Amino acid sequence: MTSTKWLVCALVVVCVSMRQVSAAPAPQEQEYPPMPYEYKYDVEDQEKALYFGANESGDAQGKVVGGYKVLLPDGRLMTVEYTVEGESGFVPKISFEDNASPFGKGK
Repeated sequence: MTSTKWLVCALVVVCVSMRQVSAAPAPQEQEYPPMPYEYKYDVEDQEKALYFGANESGDAQGKVVGGYKVLLPDGRLMTVEYTVEGESGFVPKISFEDNASPFGKGK
């Protein structure tokens, strides 16, 4: 068998294999109900001027409530509180506190 015939045969086998693979039905994805969860973390390092944290919780109906905070380089404390529920998507409420000194404050 010449190399050209060999190459054509190999190409036909690959094409037939690809067609069979693409004709296979896609597996059905199962949808699971939302699982309740929650998490929280805080980082406070006065020496390095690091202050940030986050918290979030989700319920069995899919509603998510959370927020995060970060001390910005200009000395302001940015706080973001948000909700995610149904079709509304991510709805944030952003606030800034000028000249914030969060170190040593209760969390």
